[in-house]
Amino acid sequence: VVTASRSETAISDVPADVTLISEADIERGNYKSVSDALKGANINVVQKGFAAYPVINGDSRVLVMVDGKKVNWDHLVMSGDTNAVNVDQVAIGDVERIEIVRGPNSSLYGERAVSGVVNIITKRPTAGKPTGSFNIQLGSWGEKRAGVNVSGGDERNSIKVGVSHERRKDFQYKNTYGEKRTFENSDISRTDYNVGFDRIIGNDRLRLEFSRHEADDGYGVHLSNPRTGASQYQGRTENVDTGYGATYMFGSEKEGEGTFLRFYRNESTTDGGFNSQYDHNLRRNAFEGQKLWMLGDKNMLIGGFLWSQEKIHEMSGYVPMDASAVTKALFLEDDWQLGHGYSLKLGSRLEHHSDFGTDVTSHISLNKKFNRRTHSYISFGQAVNNPSLKMRYADSPFWVGVPDLKQEKSHTFTIGADSQITRKWNISGSLYWSKVKNALNWVSASPRGYYQNVDTEDRRGLELSTRYRADDRWTLRAAYSYAHIDSTDAAKGYLSKNTRPNGYNLGISYTQGKWEADADLSYVTGRSTERFTDARYLTLDVGVNYHVTKDFKVYLKGMNLTDESYESIGVTPSIWTPMGAYAMPSRHFILGGTYQF
Repeated sequence: VVTASRSETAISDVPADVTLISEADIERGNYKSVSDALKGANINVVQKGFAAYPVINGDSRVLVMVDGKKVNWDHLVMSGDTNAVNVDQVAIGDVERIEIVRGPNSSLYGERAVSGVVNIITKRPTAGKPTGSFNIQLGSWGEKRAGVNVSGGDERNSIKVGVSHERRKDFQYKNTYGEKRTFENSDISRTDYNVGFDRIIGNDRLRLEFSRHEADDGYGVHLSNPRTGASQYQGRTENVDTGYGATYMFGSEKEGEGTFLRFYRNESTTDGGFNSQYDHNLRRNAFEGQKLWMLGDKNMLIGGFLWSQEKIHEMSGYVPMDASAVTKALFLEDDWQLGHGYSLKLGSRLEHHSDFGTDVTSHISLNKKFNRRTHSYISFGQAVNNPSLKMRYADSPFWVGVPDLKQEKSHTFTIGADSQITRKWNISGSLYWSKVKNALNWVSASPRGYYQNVDTEDRRGLELSTRYRADDRWTLRAAYSYAHIDSTDAAKGYLSKNTRPNGYNLGISYTQGKWEADADLSYVTGRSTERFTDARYLTLDVGVNYHVTKDFKVYLKGMNLTDESYESIGVTPSIWTPMGAYAMPSRHFILGGTYQF
């Protein structure tokens, strides 16, 4: 993994709870989106209409990156949660692997990395004659999806190109009365493009990247009447997310040497969506670099810098808002090998924000490596989350900014272990305790809502998982997660955010000849009946692959085979958001095929 320490590191050397979704996992799972891949790895995901975002350690303050480049915005891009960013803006066909690191990472990556980091790592161009894949899917509710990815080149130059398109009509759900209804205005139409170019220059590597996500979706978001299927918003939303990047890696004829200079630009535009006039245009220009030093055999140092400017323009209810901010940062990470399997990591980041001044965040962690497959760790880390520019400067008919909002500041303790007990049996677990000061909460007031700081949010929880490979055909998986939140928020909004207080997962995989099959049973309990229609729900997903030839496979997937009625997030009940407003899809199926060439 690279996310946990900004250099290639074995998981057994990482003093953190890490989940790796590999390319093989993605191919076997036949996922149609990044959010589906996260859910397949037992990561808690909130689905809001056309978009989805991860929740780690019971918290949505998650930094999302694509190839190490931040894609979170200093703005509201997903209704109801300013921390969230849509992970499905990245085409799953272009994803090589996904790395998830639980715990604070502000000392490495800056603000927003409060509860964890999700790094979506895309496929690299490959040398040689052109190779690639073609995928097609058909599914429930008129689902149609097709994508193609091609890569090739010579020993010095290589290029990749990919494109995919997906359409689906309004989906169905089951309400708390057991009635099947159609979620009005929940259809989607999306197209993704990606281009990458690598050139070897001596011992160095130049990498150029381009990606574009276009969406023309129904903006139902949530139901105004779960009994009938009527949605709160009637409009459509047109979204375009574009990314450009140029990276020069020193001494990196191979991957991951750790020293580079990079410039990247992100743009996000939205037109429409709410029941009144709305559009926004977001831009980020960033320049960053890092250097890796080996100070002897037992000491590695990584240092770097960042300069980033973010500009936002919004027109809401025909009222304009323009704001911008500049972030400058320096960071240093020191990794000491102490002998007898012990290693110590110390890191600090000095970050200056044009609105909030200078902050320092630090972390310290101790890792004990017993052997190549077993380690334990303990860590302490600090994190910062800035109020967004919209929180401070909004001035629309529906939202007023509060200029004197304070930064959220947190610290987290984590202890955990990961062990290959036997050749067949693996087990891992971690416990965490975190405290957030000056937590930011939305206040729904008339005529205009606003954000305010509450005193504290306290979180504690654990993650346990095990895998047992019985033989060459059968593998069993089990996992349990616990998340508890306390807050001084008088409105108790945290009850809606704790979407998985107790999560149980049981999985079984089968491989025999040309056949592969996977079944995953998920059970969630402990949700507040003040905010959810039920305290618990049970879902079953099953997928079957058949490899017709070495290069061609067909597959069938069934999701929510229990046909459960449940929501991905709770609500504070009102005439706008009744209980059950964020209903999840009922039983549905996907039939598809993939050809490698």
